[in-house]
Amino acid sequence: MKEAELKTFVEGVMRYFNTITSTPASVGIPYVKSENHRIEEITGIIGLTGRRRGGIFITCPRDMVAEIVTEYLGVADPGLSSIKDLAGEMANTVAGNASLAFGSDFQISVPVVLVGKPEQIDMPTRVPTFVIPIEWKNYKAYLAVGIE
Repeated sequence: MKEAELKTFVEGVMRYFNTITSTPASVGIPYVKSENHRIEEITGIIGLTGRRRGGIFITCPRDMVAEIVTEYLGVADPGLSSIKDLAGEMANTVAGNASLAFGSDFQISVPVVLVGKPEQIDMPTRVPTFVIPIEWKNYKAYLAVGIE
């Protein structure tokens, strides 16, 4: 994956937070995912098909997603259903922005949302998966991108 392509995802994350929250997110320096990469409580996953294959996932603390739901939708004490919906929307929006940049050969799947902390999530790709650290307020989340 080229640096310019990875930048598309970084910009997508920043745009997402700037659009739906009053506090912008900051992103750290991307790095190659290791086997023991931290997975948070809520993870939105998108598969990628077409000429470019792979996937993305965004993994966040549950409290972070709940706070975004509260800020964005005005729902106090959101339930798990709302939290899962927002996590799926977040992954879908970031992947959708990338599909606009990469063209029609870049097709995204319907989001899948995991609740809990699996030991690891592997991307269906033969290339390295890059992790982009995200900080929003006092929370840390991660966007992982693995695309052939």
